[in-house]
Amino acid sequence: MLVLGISHSWKLLLAWPVLWLVGVTFSCIALIFNAMAKGYDFFTYYFTLFLTPMMFLSGIYFPRTQLPEWLQTVTDYLPLTAAIELVRPMFLDQWPSNVAGNLSLLVGVTVVAFWVALALTRKRFRA
Repeated sequence: MLVLGISHSWKLLLAWPVLWLVGVTFSCIALIFNAMAKGYDFFTYYFTLFLTPMMFLSGIYFPRTQLPEWLQTVTDYLPLTAAIELVRPMFLDQWPSNVAGNLSLLVGVTVVAFWVALALTRKRFRA
């Protein structure tokens, strides 16, 4: 971002650990789908039923304020929304709001997804 001139904020350096956590979060979620997969075609469910709707609802392409109030409340608990709420302000040379809440959501989803993936993978290898 600095090289391309998109942003000149030093806060971008703080975005790296957050982006690492986001990568781990979605890796753990992907491992759940991996453990449940019965075949190669099953992996399309991860994208079509999980990632794509989350991308459209999390505020990547358009502001979440355009969504109905009840849907905004639902999207508050999506891990991608938390990631965007943490990283986007840093690109704009601002500090994110609700850092503790968004980080705890990401860490919570990561921990739960990791243990669910671990249990499902163990179950699959036993069968």
